[in-house]
Amino acid sequence: MKTKLAHCLCAAVVAAVVSSGPVAAQTAQPFEGLTHPPMEPHRNADGSIRRLRNTISTGYWSGYAVTASAPYTSASATFQVPSVRHDGLVSATEYVSQWVGIGGYGDSTLIQLGAMEYASTSNTASYLVWYELYPAGAVGVPHSVKPGDIITASLECTAACSPSSVQTWQLSLVDHTAGWTWTQSFQYQSSMASAEWITEAPGWPTLPLADYQQATFDPVEANGLNPNLSLSANGIIMQDPYGETSNPSSPVNGDIFSTCWGAGSLTPCTAGSFTTPPPATTASLSANPKSISAGQSSILSWSSTNASSCTGSNFTASAISGSAVVSPTVTTSYSVTCTGNGGSATAMATVTMSSPSTCHGKKCK
Repeated sequence: MKTKLAHCLCAAVVAAVVSSGPVAAQTAQPFEGLTHPPMEPHRNADGSIRRLRNTISTGYWSGYAVTASAPYTSASATFQVPSVRHDGLVSATEYVSQWVGIGGYGDSTLIQLGAMEYASTSNTASYLVWYELYPAGAVGVPHSVKPGDIITASLECTAACSPSSVQTWQLSLVDHTAGWTWTQSFQYQSSMASAEWITEAPGWPTLPLADYQQATFDPVEANGLNPNLSLSANGIIMQDPYGETSNPSSPVNGDIFSTCWGAGSLTPCTAGSFTTPPPATTASLSANPKSISAGQSSILSWSSTNASSCTGSNFTASAISGSAVVSPTVTTSYSVTCTGNGGSATAMATVTMSSPSTCHGKKCK
């Protein structure tokens, strides 16, 4: 099936290459146009589906899929965005996605949405949310997302809900941590034959899988109900071309599970729970007075919350709060950057140098 899918990528996608020596890859330009294609299982020499521990094995999907209650008119998942890093196994950007979808498990239709993370070889990580109506490429959703955010992704058929029709689908993303909601409707003809909750190495050819450690889905639903997942009946294991793996845990209560990253072999995986991310770091900086004349000074005052250190630009900041006297000779901008477990924050202030007074040849009063 997948050999027919390559034309669906945008021109920015360059084929991934696996060499006979050390693994090397060329990756897509993040991010528009990447596809998250239907599932294609690994197969044995006789053409039968390869299984590990009685679980289907693929090169890019991991998680769960169900077919028993088709047609599927809705599916949802609540998951926590994992923090990602480059694993060093390839000399290229690495990717991972978490999504919920309908169709694509044994057919060529797939409508889906979720989050994606990628890490460069310098370990610069990026996080975003997206949707896709396969075979069109992924489309970014204009909202910010960060590690630790708890997101609910859902899709629901709202009109012409038959596999023989072009259906109307309402797609929704809710970031419970950041407090934003995105909803949009689309026309798409789905097989409606399956629902799935997946951690994936996106793209075709498959892109390298970033080290995401663990991703937790809690809960998932299909047709508004607990899908009563079973590892042997519904589980999917990923073994990608670069030696990276993603292994689903056994489900808890039929609707909660995690997937776990691995290198070379499968990492034992147990369903986890959402963690509370550290509070965000904040910083503030003010100048008093904001405008001075030659020979005068201004006092810079800074403060922060949830910070362990602060550094100043154009002045010295040696603590998480304090003040400093500055005497610029020209208009100068100052900044303070404070860092903590919740990230970094920067604040700025400018001290303006007033021009000397002129009285047009007359004595100034």
